Amino acid sequence: MAKYLIIFGAGASFGSDSNNVPPLGSGLFSALQKFNPNGWGKIDGDLANSFQSDFEATMPKVNSHALPPLQRVMADYFFRFQPTHNNLYYKLANLIAQKTWDGAFVTLNYERLLEISLLAAKINPFDKNTTTEKFIELCLPHGACNLFCESVKGLASAVSFAGLNVQTNGPIIGIRDANTFQQRIQNDAFPPVMSYFEPSKRTTSGANFIESQRKRFAELVEGAEKIAIIGLRVREHDKHIWEPLSKTNAKIIYCAGNSAGDEFKKWSNKNREIKTDLLVLNSYFNEGFEELMKSIDL
Repeated sequence: MAKYLIIFGAGASFGSDSNNVPPLGSGLFSALQKFNPNGWGKIDGDLANSFQSDFEATMPKVNSHALPPLQRVMADYFFRFQPTHNNLYYKLANLIAQKTWDGAFVTLNYERLLEISLLAAKINPFDKNTTTEKFIELCLPHGACNLFCESVKGLASAVSFAGLNVQTNGPIIGIRDANTFQQRIQNDAFPPVMSYFEPSKRTTSGANFIESQRKRFAELVEGAEKIAIIGLRVREHDKHIWEPLSKTNAKIIYCAGNSAGDEFKKWSNKNREIKTDLLVLNSYFNEGFEELMKSIDL
């Protein structure tokens, strides 16, 4: 089991560079409306106001049959983000490539900034049997925009279903080629293996993969000696994330800004069984990058 574990939330990706990064939840609806005028852009009135106020809480209010196509568009939006050489994920990957580091990654984000950065540094985040690249495990408890379940397929033009009430299981593939991805996003009725951004984090495609990743997350948390949590605000209803963290004996280093840090301290005092060994940095990812790296021996 990995000695170190780094958990990335939306704030980590948002703060990983000065441009070409996905927005935080508060800006996601406006970004999707601009990206997809004929889908997300047609949501108006009270529903639009609700999305602007709280994206996650509003998702279950959408007609369930509209969710799969909206989810495909969201995946398309996140797929397009590419890290620059200034991106902190890229810098992190290159630090790891230069040394032996006993760690693993968890990202709750849908985009591929971390994955692309690791691959660019000749680090394989998925295949531990690789002979040509270093392996660092990447756990995806909410899936990712470029993962597809191969067991059930249907044409988007011919199939409609209630997204929150349908699940598929089966083999998973990751698609990195942009043309192949566009073919799948435009033609497949089923969205990628990516949990809906709603309180229960339900998933249409590849539900068995998501379940296995959440189980693996709990194992990684239990086995770690040090855990760095970056850009992740406390959402106690995400029990698959916060319950394992409440039970860990690991030292936790938390970095998500002052406001989120105060929330985390309150959560920790209330819920963590082991209340010692806690370091809360009063900074965001870009400000605390060097201190974070030192805290996990990088």
